[in-house]
Amino acid sequence: MRTHRLLAVLAYLSATGLTLRHAQAETLAAALIQDQAVPQGQLSAFVATMLQAAKHRLSGIANGLALAPGEFARLFSELSTAMPTGNGIVTLTYGLILVIVGAGAEWLYWTYATPAMIATEAIMVSTRREGFRLAMRRLGLRAFGLVLFVTAIVGAAAYFDWPAGFDGFVIASILLIVFVRLAWLMADVIAAPGHPQLRLGDVEPARAQRFVAAFVGMAFLLALSHLLPELLEYVAGAPHAASAVRVITATLLTMIVLAGVLTALRRGRAVAKAGGRLPRFPYGFLAAALILGIYGVWLAAGSTLATLLAILALVATIQARLRRWVFFFWPEEVSPDGGTIGAGLLPNIVLSLSRYVVVLLGIGAALIALDAPMRNMAGSDSPLMRFVLHLLGVAGLALVINVGWVAIRELIDRRLRTIGPFDPHAEPGPNARLRTLLPLLRMTSAIVLLVLLVLSALWTLGIEITPLLAGAGVFGLAVGFGAQALVRDVIAGIFYLVEDVFRIGEYIESGSTTKGTVERITLRTVALRHHNGPLHFVPYGSLGTVRNNSRDWVIEKFNLPLPVGVDSEQVRKIIKKVGEGMQADPDIGPLIREPLKAKLYRIDPGIKIFRCKFQTAPGKQFDVRAEAFKRIETALKAAGISFADGLQTVVIPGSQAIPGTQAFPGGQPAVA
Repeated sequence: MRTHRLLAVLAYLSATGLTLRHAQAETLAAALIQDQAVPQGQLSAFVATMLQAAKHRLSGIANGLALAPGEFARLFSELSTAMPTGNGIVTLTYGLILVIVGAGAEWLYWTYATPAMIATEAIMVSTRREGFRLAMRRLGLRAFGLVLFVTAIVGAAAYFDWPAGFDGFVIASILLIVFVRLAWLMADVIAAPGHPQLRLGDVEPARAQRFVAAFVGMAFLLALSHLLPELLEYVAGAPHAASAVRVITATLLTMIVLAGVLTALRRGRAVAKAGGRLPRFPYGFLAAALILGIYGVWLAAGSTLATLLAILALVATIQARLRRWVFFFWPEEVSPDGGTIGAGLLPNIVLSLSRYVVVLLGIGAALIALDAPMRNMAGSDSPLMRFVLHLLGVAGLALVINVGWVAIRELIDRRLRTIGPFDPHAEPGPNARLRTLLPLLRMTSAIVLLVLLVLSALWTLGIEITPLLAGAGVFGLAVGFGAQALVRDVIAGIFYLVEDVFRIGEYIESGSTTKGTVERITLRTVALRHHNGPLHFVPYGSLGTVRNNSRDWVIEKFNLPLPVGVDSEQVRKIIKKVGEGMQADPDIGPLIREPLKAKLYRIDPGIKIFRCKFQTAPGKQFDVRAEAFKRIETALKAAGISFADGLQTVVIPGSQAIPGTQAFPGGQPAVA
C-alpha cells in the first residue's frame, strides 16, 4: 500500500506539471526503494516498482526540459529589469572591483616571479626525475600566484556589503572561478604545454593543449552543474531551469569523457598495430558502454548511484594505469613490452603508496557522495561505525606492512641481481652463500610480516589474541610430537645453513649414492642435480655427513706407468717442465694453484710407476688433468720415452723350446 501511495503522489505531481526539486526527488525515490517490503517470491514486483520509479524520474526530467525555456525567459526578463537599478549597478561595480583587486595582486606577484619562472622553464633536463623537481618548483610558483589571487578576491568580497539577493550569486561566481583556475593549474602542471621536459604525466607534447582544454572544460561543467542549479532553484525559484542545467551539463560532460577515452584507446590500438600486435579485447566498446551506462543510471536513478558507479570506475581505471604513470619517472626500468625490468626500491614503494592513496580517496569520495555524517563517525557508539573505523586501522597497518615488505623484497632482489644468475657450469664463487641465504631470508620475512599483520589486525578489530597465541603454542607442541621428521629436517637445515656446510652451485656428496650440484634450498629439503641429469630432493635430516667438493682447492693425483729402464730423474724433470709450461699458459695457468710435479712411486715387474699431482680450483681438475696427459705424452715422445706396453718377458730354463717360441742359448725367453 505504501508503494501505491508513493507512486500515486509521483503520478499526480507529473500530471499537474509540478516537478520535485532534485534532492527531494532522490529522497523520495530512495524512500520508495528502501521502504518497499518485498515478500519472498515477489522479486518481479520489486523490479516493476523500480522501473516505475525510473519512469517517473524520466518523466520529471522531460517535464523540466519542456518548462525550462519559459523559466529562462522569465529569469532573463527579471535580470534585465534588475540590472539598471541601484542594486544591480552596485553588484556589477563590486564584481569589477573584485576582479581588478585579484588580478592586480597576482600581476604584482608575477612582476617579481616571472624571471624565476622563465629560468625554470628554460632549464634542459637529462632525466624525468630532474624534470619532476623543476616541475614542482614551477607548480609552487604558479600555485602561490593562485593563492594570492584567491586571498585578494575573497578578502575584498568580505569587505563589501552586497545587496540582498546578490550575495549567493557572488559566492557561486567566486567558487566557479577558483575551481576552474585550480583545474587549469593541475592540467597545466601535468601536461606542461610547450615545456615537455617539465610534464608530470604521460601526455604526448602534441596533445598537451587538447588535454588541458578538455580537463578545464570538464572541471567547468562539473562546477557549473553543482553551483548554477542551486542558484536557480533556491534563489531564483526556477526548479525546471535547474533540472535542465543539470541534464545539459551532465550530457556535455559525458560526451567529453567519452570522446577523450575513445581517442586514447584509438591511439593505443594504433600503437599496438604498429608494433605488430592487436588488443585481445575491444576496450573501446567496453569503455563506451560503461560511460553511457553510468549516464543512463544517472538519468533513471539519480546522481547518488551514478556517482558511486563513476567513482568505482575511476578508481579501477587509475589502478590499472597507475604502474605506467608511476614508472613514467623511471623509464630506464621499463621494458619495451611495457613491463618493469629491475624495478628499484623507490618506484615500488611509490607505486604501493599510490595504490593505497587512490583507494582511500575513492572511499572518501563515496562517503561524500552518500552524504555520510563523517563528523559524528569518530565519536559514534554504533557497532557498525566502530567496525568501519577498525577496518581503516587495519588498512593503515596493511599499508605499513606492505611498504616494509616492498623495501625488504626490493633490497634482496637488487642484491641478487648484482650477484647475477646461477650458472651450473661455473665456479660457485664468493657470492654463493648470499645466493643461498637471501631467497630464504625473503621467504622468512614474508611469513613473519604476514603473521604480524594477521595478529595486529585481529588486535585492532578488538579480538583478544592471547588465547590464540596460547592455542598456537599447544598446537605447535602437538605438531612437534606428531611430525618429528619434519621438525628434524627443519632444525637440521637451519644448522647446515648457519654452519655454511654447502651453498648453491657447490658439488656435495652424502652417503654412497646421494651426490650432485646444489640447485635449490628450501626450509626442509635441498635439491641436488646429479652430473648425469637427475634432480634429487634430499631432506636435511637424511643428509648426515656431507662431503663438499667445491671449497677452497682440490689436489688431483694420477699414476704414469713407464718402462723399467727409463731414467727416473730425467722423467721427473720432463714432467716438471711440462707443469711449468701449463702454469705459464694463459688459459690453463689461472686454474692451477700448485704446478704439476712427479716422483717415482713404486717399481713393478718391468714397470716404473710415477705419481703425478697438481692443485687446482674446485671442479677444474678434470680439464687440467686432460691437458696434462696431452702435454706429457708429447714431451715423452720427444724424449724417446714410450709408455709401458704391459708385456712381460718370462725366461724358462732348459734347451727345449716351447712350441710357438724361439729357442735361445742357455734358455728360452717367452713373451707373455
